[in-house]
Amino acid sequence: MNLTQVVGIVTGAGQGLGAHVAHTLAAAGVRVAVNDINPDRAERTAVAIQQAGGEAIAVAADVANKFQCVHLIETTRAKWRQLDILVNNAAIMPSSTILKLDEWEWNRCLEVNLKGTFFMSQLCGRVMVDENQARGGVIINIASTAGVKLPLENRAAYCASKAGVIGFARECAREYAQYGIRVHTLLPDEERPLPPSQIAQMVRTLCQNPDDEHLHSAAFGPKEL
Repeated sequence: MNLTQVVGIVTGAGQGLGAHVAHTLAAAGVRVAVNDINPDRAERTAVAIQQAGGEAIAVAADVANKFQCVHLIETTRAKWRQLDILVNNAAIMPSSTILKLDEWEWNRCLEVNLKGTFFMSQLCGRVMVDENQARGGVIINIASTAGVKLPLENRAAYCASKAGVIGFARECAREYAQYGIRVHTLLPDEERPLPPSQIAQMVRTLCQNPDDEHLHSAAFGPKEL
C-alpha cells in the first residue's frame, strides 16, 4: 500500500504509543484521525502533526461506546471521504489484585480494550467492504504478551482483555481476508518493552508491506515483539 493520501484512524492516540503511531503514519503520508477520549490530548497530537507538515484531525470519542465509534468514523469520512487503515491502540490497565478487583474496573477494562476493538473493527470493516473493493484495507491491533504467556502482577483484567483481542483478531483476519482487508496483531513484550517509536515503525511497515519477514499476520498466529 502506498501510504500517500490514504486515510487512517488511530485510537488512543493522544499520548504514548498511539501518538507515536499517529506521527509515524502521518510522516509517511497518511491523513490521520487522532482519537482519544480526552479532547485536549487528541487536539495536541493533531496540532503537532499539522505543525510537522502532516494532515490530521482530532476526534474525541470513547471506543467503548458504539455511538461514539460511529461518530469517530463518520467524522473521518466526512473530512476525507475514505477510510483505509485502522489502528486499535486504545487501552487501559487497572491495577488491583483479583481479590480486590472492583467489578467496574473489570468491566471498564474489557469494554475499552476488547469491546472497543470489536466495535471499531466491525464498523470500519463495514466501510472498507462497502467502499474499498479495489484496494481493501488494513486493521492493526496492539495486543500484548500479557495476553499469551506473561502474567503481570495486579493486572488480571488487562491480561484477560489482551487475550481476548488476540483471539478476536485471529478470527477477524480469517473472515476479512476474502474482502482484501488485512488484519494484523502486534504483541509488544511487557517484560522487555521496545521503544514506542520502534513499534510505530512496525505499524507503518505492516501497512505498507504485509510480507515483511520480521512481522506476521494474525491469520497465521500473532508475533511477539
